[in-house]
Amino acid sequence: MPRLSLKTDSSFYRKIAMGAIGVRAVCADLAIYGHDLVELERGSSESKIWKDVKRKRVRIPDLVCRKCGIRIECRAKNKPELSMSHTVTDAERFWDYGMVDTDWVAFPICQPVKKEEWSSGQIKGLASYWNERNWILWHKVGKINYFTVKAFRSVPSDTSNTKGVTEGSETSITWGATFSTMHGEVEHISSEKGIKVVSNSGRRPHTWKIKPNQMCQVVPGQTIEECQILASGMPVLNDQELTCSGSLSDGLIQRLLNSREKTQRFTGIKLAKVNGFGEYCEKIREIVEDQEEDIYVRLEGASYLALICEAPTKTQFAPFFSDANPQDKLEAVITLGETKTEESTEILGDILNDSSQPGFMRSASAWSLGKIGTERAQRLLVNAFTDMNKDLREDALENIISLGATSLNVLLDGLRQNDEDIAAGCAEAIRQCNSIPISMLENLASDLERNGPDEVSSRWIVWLLGQIPVEPLVPSIARLQDTKPELHYAMSVLWSFVNSWISKHWEMGPWLKEYVKDE
Repeated sequence: MPRLSLKTDSSFYRKIAMGAIGVRAVCADLAIYGHDLVELERGSSESKIWKDVKRKRVRIPDLVCRKCGIRIECRAKNKPELSMSHTVTDAERFWDYGMVDTDWVAFPICQPVKKEEWSSGQIKGLASYWNERNWILWHKVGKINYFTVKAFRSVPSDTSNTKGVTEGSETSITWGATFSTMHGEVEHISSEKGIKVVSNSGRRPHTWKIKPNQMCQVVPGQTIEECQILASGMPVLNDQELTCSGSLSDGLIQRLLNSREKTQRFTGIKLAKVNGFGEYCEKIREIVEDQEEDIYVRLEGASYLALICEAPTKTQFAPFFSDANPQDKLEAVITLGETKTEESTEILGDILNDSSQPGFMRSASAWSLGKIGTERAQRLLVNAFTDMNKDLREDALENIISLGATSLNVLLDGLRQNDEDIAAGCAEAIRQCNSIPISMLENLASDLERNGPDEVSSRWIVWLLGQIPVEPLVPSIARLQDTKPELHYAMSVLWSFVNSWISKHWEMGPWLKEYVKDE
């Protein structure tokens, strides 16, 4: 994959992943205050990147509340600080580009969970292994602090430093703040002694000095959390200010649609779409037909017209697929996944099944079908398990797994098909499902009693059940000892393996890799 904004692939992905976790944390946090948040910047809560095409990120706040219209920009950090990326030479990379005074900026602290299992370190061939798991489990730490954009604009930043090339060569600007390192209660506050906090966990009390140019953000007797701001140069939004008003202000969407600023127009279309407001069809049609309009705004408008105004989806999106710019075509496919009409599913299915399409288009169609998630979309993903392109099969698998238990019926149908690739993919997708009804597993065990041992479905049912050694299945599997001894033996071997200490260390042996076809 080419470098993105001069960041290395691993660095870029880590930033994207942490940002997505931060967005999800903010959604959960503000739900407590009555907000119903949806993505404003498409994909802000996800970490998907495509190999062939760098997806252009829109400089727009990450989230918007469908009920009150407030927009929130999330700046996830791995430590408590108020910092933002900034570039003085490019207006579109200013820290506040695309934002207005009333927007909020959220600072969730996201850190990786400490890895518990480490390898001794070894070299195999030309590959070195540092630790045996490459998954990073993130968690939100402590309090999320919120500010208005106006608050930041009113106070000059304290420091700035230029990041290295691997971080995009941007400038990081920082505003001073004092963060609590514990859960506790504010005991007293004074200008001379500072802010004294008594810990809830029995730790020694701690006092923080109030630094020059900072104002106290807490009061005596207040319960505080780890990472909560005690003092800063601008006001932190309090609980009352964070509470959702529950309704959009009169005329808000119309004002947004009439705005000269593109992120405002985009927001207006988004709010009209997610709330199902049909009275803006003509205005949004004008925006879509304006060839000078930003293409991301036009795409959002096309989605609105197709979903809310029942305009033909193919007609609305055809101009974007004729565009030669691969970034725009990629975004059109992703927007179709948000549109969720029958026609959008049909268009995405055609792209998915067209081997002449670029890889990123087919991959994005699998992604979007996973977002639509209807039965028809699920079956299109399952059928992609037979595709000659290995990457596409994996994309299809990843996206149907993301649907969880909602796809179980379709996956069961696929598992019972006499097709090796489909049965294998469906078995793996079911295995990764978080919740599988015991009754469904028992029915699969019954299938083994009825089916011939050489049937494709039997092999993959054995493999699946062998990965799920649950007590209620024992009687059903025991009956196989007399009727299908070979299947019973296979199940016994798999259960022994899964329950053994070596299972979590399993990887394909080097001698075996030579005999596995890598397409």
